[in-house]
Amino acid sequence: MRDITIILIGCLVLVLISFPAFSAEYKSDEVIVKFKADHSMSSSMVTGDDNRAMTIAVDDAGEALQELSDNEEIEYVEPNFVIEAEDIPNDWPYLESEWDDTDIIEAWGTIDVSGPGTQVVIAVVDSGVDLDHPELAGRLIAGYDFANNDTVPEDDTGHGTKVCGILGAIGNNNVGIAGVAWNVDIAIMPLKFMKNNDGKTTGSLSDAIDAIYYAVNNGADIINASWGFYSYSASLGEAVQYARDHGVLFIASAGNKSQDNDINDHYPSNYPYDNVIAVAAMNRYGDLASFSNYGEETVDIAAPGDGLSTTIPGGYSSWVSGTSFATPFVTGVVAMVISQSPDLDYISVRNALLDTTVMDGSYTQDLLLSGGCVNAYNALQAEESFDASSKATTSPSTTQSSAPSAESGGGGGGCMIQSTKDANSALTIILLTSLIVLFQVSRARHQE
Repeated sequence: MRDITIILIGCLVLVLISFPAFSAEYKSDEVIVKFKADHSMSSSMVTGDDNRAMTIAVDDAGEALQELSDNEEIEYVEPNFVIEAEDIPNDWPYLESEWDDTDIIEAWGTIDVSGPGTQVVIAVVDSGVDLDHPELAGRLIAGYDFANNDTVPEDDTGHGTKVCGILGAIGNNNVGIAGVAWNVDIAIMPLKFMKNNDGKTTGSLSDAIDAIYYAVNNGADIINASWGFYSYSASLGEAVQYARDHGVLFIASAGNKSQDNDINDHYPSNYPYDNVIAVAAMNRYGDLASFSNYGEETVDIAAPGDGLSTTIPGGYSSWVSGTSFATPFVTGVVAMVISQSPDLDYISVRNALLDTTVMDGSYTQDLLLSGGCVNAYNALQAEESFDASSKATTSPSTTQSSAPSAESGGGGGGCMIQSTKDANSALTIILLTSLIVLFQVSRARHQE
């Protein structure tokens, strides 16, 4: 009996040791690899940029992850995760009393007086856009479709079109809706990495990363990321840092699982870099939306994200909800600030936004801990107090943040990966419990 027990314990230990560290769905025939800086592949044409991670085709991703993780020439290897989307001008579709704490109408009045300002380029990394939608006419610039590898980022799911409508649909035209930044000179760069796959809006991590590098290299001032997943990725973190090093703000949704992101992973919003703004969703009654993730350390701000009207391919939707749609609301406010003070660096813009939120005593604790409600008018007033010329002395790369480990907490997105993390954690607990039980049985029999 003792020999059998030892064998069983040994088997369980081996299972635990070999248990996959990656819990979310990923592509079975690809992995993402980064070679060490002194390796010839680190600066090859394949990487696109010096020392950038690359996607490699393999026969079996699980086997490749185990084999390559021990290769001394490789800095890291990780799965290619599958990301899934979650879904007052005369055409402002809300009552004046709704979303009152955002002071959006007052902010529009300020811009009406000062003018639309300098053009702001916003990369919407999503499922593309309805390129012919009348509410977005003249607002779109050339983008790219990384999901299909062509220059036509047409939206076949609707998610990206909804995001773009909330951000910048044409206002004051007596038709449809008005976007948050309707009277700001914005240029929306649609970068498609998600598409319709058997009724689901999904895309690969590697395509999302390519879209981020493309956005930065093609002049984006802001990246809107209305998506997320629940596993840490080093290569995605490096892409977000690349945006940071070029002074590009990265605005990401906090997720729709009603979870505390301080405790549970959610990326890209949980990356600790100072160009990231993680956005929770509020309902029209001034509470955190029931589905929204939250977090004192990992969520920065909340915005309207429950029951919004917006554009869809070929028309309009009167009701969309999710942190996916709170995110472009914040992106629109950030565009307002940049348009009026284009010389401000990204840190000053971020401070103008986060230092002026509404922290009403009637708000729930989770909403207060998540940064409070965005206030567009306050943010515009705050940016006027900054001395723009003094901000040029701060380089985007002067303050480096260390990457979190794969076990650290994470922030969010309104689109998410279908994660099996909870099931994996449960299995791990079961295995550990089994070890303890076997140990106790073995000990009892030995004492007999």
